[in-house]
Amino acid sequence: MQTTVEDLSPIKKKIGVALPPEEFRAELEQAFRGLQSRARIKGFRPGKVPRPILERYYGEQVRSEVIGKLIEESFARALEEHKLKVVARPQIVAEEVHPENGLRYSATFEIKPEFDVEGAAGLEVTRVVTPVGEDAIEQQLERLRESFAQMVPLAERDAVETGDLVEIAYTGVVEGQVVPGASVKSRVIEIGAHVFPPPFEERLVGTRRGESLHIDVPYPPTHHSREIAGKTVTFRVEVKEIGAKELPRLDDEFAKDHGECGSLTELRDRIRRGIAAAAEREADERLRSSLVEQLTARNPVEVPEALVARRFEMMEREIGLHRARASGDAELDARIDALRAELRQRARAAAHSALVLERLAAQQALEVGETEIDERIADIARGVPSERERLAEIYRSPDARREIADRLAQEKALEWLVAHARISPGAPQS
Repeated sequence: MQTTVEDLSPIKKKIGVALPPEEFRAELEQAFRGLQSRARIKGFRPGKVPRPILERYYGEQVRSEVIGKLIEESFARALEEHKLKVVARPQIVAEEVHPENGLRYSATFEIKPEFDVEGAAGLEVTRVVTPVGEDAIEQQLERLRESFAQMVPLAERDAVETGDLVEIAYTGVVEGQVVPGASVKSRVIEIGAHVFPPPFEERLVGTRRGESLHIDVPYPPTHHSREIAGKTVTFRVEVKEIGAKELPRLDDEFAKDHGECGSLTELRDRIRRGIAAAAEREADERLRSSLVEQLTARNPVEVPEALVARRFEMMEREIGLHRARASGDAELDARIDALRAELRQRARAAAHSALVLERLAAQQALEVGETEIDERIADIARGVPSERERLAEIYRSPDARREIADRLAQEKALEWLVAHARISPGAPQS
């Protein structure tokens, strides 16, 4: 096998591969021998089908499979020979495909850039911790109290008003089909709390106890649920009961019954500690983000488009934007286009940061061991027990394990960055 490498840019390469005729012919012969042993053609005994007959029936298919196998295997060998790692599937162009002349093709692909990270040690950053205010404690107490609210039926009226608790049964239907997960026999909602889309709650106001109605609710194309994104759901709703919200008293008994504390004072202290711990974590996250932004600004590099596209697709899926299609509503479509443009910028920044951190890890010899990869995979599997077998299969792939290794390397580089930064405390934010 002969190979050549052409540098198209710092992140784009073109490999030329030439396989000799004898290798091509040998692979074809092996493929046809294997086919002969299992081919079943009327008029011939198993294993005795002549080669010309096999050629007539299966020649094109066999040649296609052999060429695909030869390209895949030889491309992997060429990458190993030249110590190159692709970041996406290559663009293959066949230039010569004939058993008598051999197989020649070119493969164009992107790689991660090679560069030295500069200015990583001694970055200056201010760590600012938001103080715990009494208002934040009271708000969290009130949310806890709201979560244990009781519904007290109203006897003096039978029409729904804003602020009421209403027990309803409903079924959501799209194009005559019940939407999965949108059929409930009993649910209590607070009118005006905006748990449901506005048209739903607005139509319930004025409805009487025992009354049924149909409510049409349009959902945007960006909705996370594929079944209803960009569609109008018709809800068949029955108002079963109307009541007022009754909140428990905020006292020591509440702390004992619902807060797992001996007193209200103890519950407030526990909430204060929880908010303070969250403020510390947020301060650390802001600190790390600032360091990474500074480091990437000091190390501008060309980012492979394949890495940007991968990040962008992941971000789209996280918010359900990958299902959005043109709606015909010019204003809505413009907002979706603007959101996609913003996501693409964020994807490029994230890919850039990842590249810089990976290079920093390599420079500082922050190696990732196989045991660490196995432990991270086990952590991921523990988070979704129902998907354990599927995840185990996915992470047997060398590419998937390499992705985990890259992520761990980035984490180690970030730890190194923090350890070598000049961190000063900032004035508390109010």
